[in-house]
Amino acid sequence: MSYEELLTTPEFQKLHPIKQQIIKEVAEKSKNTSLETMLPKIMSVNKELTRRNLNFTKSETALLISILKDGMSPAEQQKVDMLMGFFH
Repeated sequence: MSYEELLTTPEFQKLHPIKQQIIKEVAEKSKNTSLETMLPKIMSVNKELTRRNLNFTKSETALLISILKDGMSPAEQQKVDMLMGFFH
C-alpha cells in the first residue's frame, strides 16, 4: 500500500490524530530508506507514543509497516517480515 493510499483508508481515518501525524511523519521520512536506517525511527516512534500514553494496535502497526515496506526491495521486505515475526 502506498502512502497516498493509506491516507484514504477508513482505518487511517479512524486513528487518533496524534497517531495519524506520527504515521505521516515516519512515512515521509522513510521514503527510499534502508531497513537499518528505519529501525531506529520505529523505535523512536514507540517511545513517543509511550510518552503520550498511546500505543499502536496490531492492525495499526500493520498499516505502518505496509507503508514502510513500500519502495523497499523484495529482500528488505522479507527482512521486515522476518523481524515482525519476532514481535507477534
